[in-house]
Amino acid sequence: MQFHTLKLTLLSFVVATTFVGCGEGSSSSSKSSSPIKVQTPLTASTTYKELFHLLDTQTKKTGLVIDAHGVEGLRLTCNTLETATTQHGLFKCNGTPLTIYLGNFKVGTLSQIPKDRIIYTQDILNIPRAATVHPDVTKLSMILQSLDEDADLSNGIDITTQSMDILDKELENFTSIHQLTLDDTNQIIDNVIAERKANNPDVKLHKVSKKEAQINLTEALANTPVKSINISALHSISL
Repeated sequence: MQFHTLKLTLLSFVVATTFVGCGEGSSSSSKSSSPIKVQTPLTASTTYKELFHLLDTQTKKTGLVIDAHGVEGLRLTCNTLETATTQHGLFKCNGTPLTIYLGNFKVGTLSQIPKDRIIYTQDILNIPRAATVHPDVTKLSMILQSLDEDADLSNGIDITTQSMDILDKELENFTSIHQLTLDDTNQIIDNVIAERKANNPDVKLHKVSKKEAQINLTEALANTPVKSINISALHSISL
């Protein structure tokens, strides 16, 4: 995904406010989910349309966590189920509430799953989807995008256990994304990348700036299935 250096006009969206539970009311004694089988791995040429089609081919108890692209490596608790997002950001859910973690750091809890079964960064923080430049959304997006293992957001965001373990330590003195300042966020990202590269100079992690993160998230939202969004306004971000 290319980062633009000129002033970009970005679409902002108002999202339908109707939510439904994902398998709400069901129960399970299972403590882990079975793997979700995907026939074709994401590549640099995989489009958002193909990603959302992939979600449609899964059961109604399957959801997708997405920032600039699907996010792999997030820990989730969903009703009685303990699970994690796969390479494509997919996860299986047997009910609500759904809580999402960065390691042991609790990021946010959803009492209901969006009707489209797509969970954006904004949804995790219970912030309207249109608010792609909200400070808390931006801080979380910066972390997720900066820790993509191959630094190529176009083929998905893969956060490895190595990065997550370091991030977990960096976040141990904080209780929420809201508590983090932008300076805190930048320092945490720098520390994770520095430690990863100290252990392996070939690590490709690339720090994503505030404005880059906002642009990437807004572009992803622009590709949400039309049934899930309603175009309301245009905004500009000057770089």
